[in-house]
Amino acid sequence: MAALVRSADAVVCAPLYEPSGAVAIEAMACGVPVVATAVGALADVVVNGVTGLLVPPGEPDSLSRALRSLLLDDTLRNEFAVAGRDRVAARYSWSRVAEDVLRVYARAGADSSGRTRVGECHVDSAG
Repeated sequence: MAALVRSADAVVCAPLYEPSGAVAIEAMACGVPVVATAVGALADVVVNGVTGLLVPPGEPDSLSRALRSLLLDDTLRNEFAVAGRDRVAARYSWSRVAEDVLRVYARAGADSSGRTRVGECHVDSAG
């Protein structure tokens, strides 16, 4: 699958709702620039003008213009490809995701003194 994605000049992600952004992340990891609608996770995954282009949802003319401008500009595609790979390596590698999850669990399980609250019962002194 990665070889197929790498053979593309661009990947278009144009849903009205996108909870994960996985397709954009996979494309960026393969060094392929992304044109996406600015919805859900895509608005976080794709950095407009850096790793790809974001367009308003439900505007096919905007999507078409963005894709056309990207396909006509080899330099821009190459810049987005490099930036996209860098962003995926920095933010979405499995080791980074695991570290982030552990940090969330640590914050959720410790009170202000750093003690673990898991399994403890806290009662307010007011009753």
